[in-house]
Amino acid sequence: MLFGAPIASQRERHERLSIPVALAVFAADALSSTAYATEEILLALSATVFAAYSNLLSLPIAAAIILLMVVVVLSYRQVIIAYSDGGGTYQVAKAHLGENASHVAGAALLIDYVLTAAVSVSAGVDALVSAQWVAANQRVEYALLFIGLITFANLRGVKESGALFSIPAYIFIATMVGMVSWGFMQLAQQGGVWAHAAAEPTGGWSSLLGFALTLALLKAFSHGCSALTGIEAISNGVKAFKEPSASNANKTMVLMGFILGFLFLGMTILAFAMGVMPQQGNTVVSQLGQQVFGAGSPLYYLLQGVTTVILIFAANTSFGGFPRLASILANDGYLPRQLMNLGDRLVFSNGVVLLGAVSALLVWAYNASTHALIPMYAVGVFLSFTLAQAGMCRHHLVNKAQGWQVNLVVNGLGAVTTSIATLILLLEKFTEGAWIVIVATIGIMGSFRLVKEHYLRAAKQLILPPRSEYKPQPIEHTVLVLVSSLHRGTIPALEYARTISNRVEAVHVELRPELTKRLMEAWDDWGQGIPLTILKSPYRSITQPLMEYIQEVEERYDNDMMTIIVPEFVTKKFWHNVLHNQSSLMIKTLLGFKRNKVVTSLRYFLEE
Repeated sequence: MLFGAPIASQRERHERLSIPVALAVFAADALSSTAYATEEILLALSATVFAAYSNLLSLPIAAAIILLMVVVVLSYRQVIIAYSDGGGTYQVAKAHLGENASHVAGAALLIDYVLTAAVSVSAGVDALVSAQWVAANQRVEYALLFIGLITFANLRGVKESGALFSIPAYIFIATMVGMVSWGFMQLAQQGGVWAHAAAEPTGGWSSLLGFALTLALLKAFSHGCSALTGIEAISNGVKAFKEPSASNANKTMVLMGFILGFLFLGMTILAFAMGVMPQQGNTVVSQLGQQVFGAGSPLYYLLQGVTTVILIFAANTSFGGFPRLASILANDGYLPRQLMNLGDRLVFSNGVVLLGAVSALLVWAYNASTHALIPMYAVGVFLSFTLAQAGMCRHHLVNKAQGWQVNLVVNGLGAVTTSIATLILLLEKFTEGAWIVIVATIGIMGSFRLVKEHYLRAAKQLILPPRSEYKPQPIEHTVLVLVSSLHRGTIPALEYARTISNRVEAVHVELRPELTKRLMEAWDDWGQGIPLTILKSPYRSITQPLMEYIQEVEERYDNDMMTIIVPEFVTKKFWHNVLHNQSSLMIKTLLGFKRNKVVTSLRYFLEE
């Protein structure tokens, strides 16, 4: 009822995504960044001595980011062609840069996916607050609710969640394109007069002022690079596309890059032309909507509504990428194997739940504050950009396929530009929170090694010897039947014990002497000749004397197998269980950690 009927494995190809649906699933994060990337640039500039020139300075920064965007999109097209099975940066780094580089890429991308989910949902709540639909003090509650809903939608299946998110994604694109286009038309009708064309500072430019300007531009550039996050998601999820998957993924990449570039550059130019600056409780998108559509107009509220929805749904990009990347890492033995399992709905359910839980924790820890989370954002993804391009350079040099020289230039340019951007991001955002990403990346890389070492040790111990060398030994074992009292459930347990061993013993832990007396009086009639051992328990504990006696029996029959039979009765209604002692659960739990112990529950079912 909640998650839908299970989908057969052979239906997997039918559950893959068409280009329109895949654009909504994998590109929502990148497209939604247009709602806050321009604002991040202006916020960074407004905190410098050039605050009065923020709008003017935002234009060259946006142009630089657009050029970087083109290079990254072209570079990732090469990644998709070379590694059409998915995995993106991780697979490229593993193949051409070595294990350590692939670990860096994998850890950085996992962290970035978590941050994407947290930032997107928090930014969506910002839009709700700007429209005064949600009180500012309810940010965390709404953000957690939205993460829960997206997690639930993804557990129903990629195709189903993609269809759900497609409609608002395309309404958002249409509304934003309409606002930018309409805004330019209004400016053209006004004679193209720019409202805030700033003049050069009085007295000209000194070398000190030029240095300060350079720092201001670098800081704003690092914040504006959030516009590029999410571009890599398509390369990680190539196998989610319909056949031909690589071709469809590349078409989606180009389409996403074109829409993203148009909206980001258009928004930045409009903000400059209309003199829009960040305001507390009123986002840049909201202010542009008020000026272009009119404050309080239906189109303005449509803009705010779809912006909120797309920002929240942008987290779905992470839910498409994180589980798939985690499954690839798990398949290589670097993450728990459970993450590579497909659930009933042909999605990596464990990865979906893990991402939902960690991103919710992050939102709660940072009070759903977009500006607090942004400094940690983009560092990891730009690091993965650099590794992907460097790895592809090596790929072209080794394979030298047709047109490899041109591709080498593209990927080489990508490696240089993204490495410079990574360094800028790291330096500018280090004290603001980027150091946390570095520490987390190192920590996750360490966990990769620990998990891998565990699997290698386990495999080494579990591997079978040559069949000719294996000589099975006959197993004789002692059977202990735990007897709390004599009842209809005890007798079948005693009878079963006699069929599996000639060495059977019943054990009773004395908590109430009068019950022990009655048990011993009835034992001659019902005990079937099985010896009964009474264990004293001066501190009224069942488990302690029992565990000590099991150890004693084990030493008595050295290296022997032991079966402990726990008779239980099962109530007709599940809530009746609270009316009965559940000590057998603790006993079975403790015995589960003992070597050469077989614990058997023999159940007697009660009628109504």
